[in-house]
Order: sequence, then structure tokens, then C-alpha cells
Amino acid sequence: MASYELFKNSIEQAEGGYQNFKKDEGNKNSKGERVGTNHGISARFYEQIIGKPPTVEDMLAITKFEAHILFKNEFWDKSKADQINSQAVAETIVDHAINAGNGAAGEVVQTTLNKYFNKNLIVDKSIGNKTVQAINSVNSNQLFEKLSIARLEDYKTKPTYSTFGHAWRTRVYDLAKKFGVEIKKKRPN
Repeated sequence: MASYELFKNSIEQAEGGYQNFKKDEGNKNSKGERVGTNHGISARFYEQIIGKPPTVEDMLAITKFEAHILFKNEFWDKSKADQINSQAVAETIVDHAINAGNGAAGEVVQTTLNKYFNKNLIVDKSIGNKTVQAINSVNSNQLFEKLSIARLEDYKTKPTYSTFGHAWRTRVYDLAKKFGVEIKKKRPN
């Protein structure tokens, strides 16, 4: 079974520390104030956790330890990653959830399983027991590759792709490199 402890280094490398880029909407709280992101915890997400619009000081105060608690509780656990047999598959799912949201990750997983592995999952954007069973029933290397390609396609639909697409693609390819999986580019139609 996959382990969050083995994922920690990957997410630390992908997320880094504090940033407050103007073009990153995740840096704004509900008041529209640009307060930043720290250790991958966005202002929008952190506001849901603390129940009030965070300030710059609130964001700067987030420690790496606290970020890991939030990543584990809000993304790893909600993706049922501890129940996934493949560490690689668990990590790519959770990395996508952290970066694009739990719903986006759930949709990518369910759509990929239906399209390439003939599963008949309801695409409800939530990784439940049936989705985990389907994940564990297929070849993990093939699933990792198909999920990686689906993530790359999902990122292209985001309005800030032109600004952040390179960083998002790097996340996908870094995980593939970590697990020794080649992501085969789609051939043009």
C-alpha cells in the first residue's frame, strides 16, 4: 500500500516555500487581497481551513510541518491513497489533487479508468471505494502513464495555463522520472 511518508519529499520539491505572484489567483483571499501561498498551501484553501480570510502574516506562519498535516488530511486521505497498492499511482493522484483540486483529480482518475481500462465508474469527481478497487485492479504502470497524460491535458484547460503550464508539466514529468515511467506523447491525429 502507498505511504504518505514516501510522498513527502516529492511534494516538498514540487511546492517550495512562500510566493505571492500577481497572476496566481490562489494567492488571494475572499476579500481579494493578495496574501500569498506557502509550502503549497494557497490562500483560498487555507481560508477554508481557518474559517477566515488569511493575512500575509497568517500565510507566512504556515510551517512545513503544518503543510504536511493539511496535505495528508485534505488530499492524501480524501483520495484514499493509503488504500492504493501503487505508490506511483497514489502520488500522481494526490499531486494532482493538491495542484488542481480533489474534484479535478477524481475526475481525471475516473475518466481515465473508464476510457482506457473499460471500467464503468460514475464520474462523480470523488475517489471512493469503487474507484480505489478499479485503480488496484489494473496495471499500475499503464495507469500511471495514462493518468500523467490526462493530467497534462487537464492542465491545458486551466485559464492560467500560459503562465503556470511549464511548472505544472514539470510536476508530472518529475514524478514519472522518480518512478521510471516513460510518458509517451500522443501522436497528432
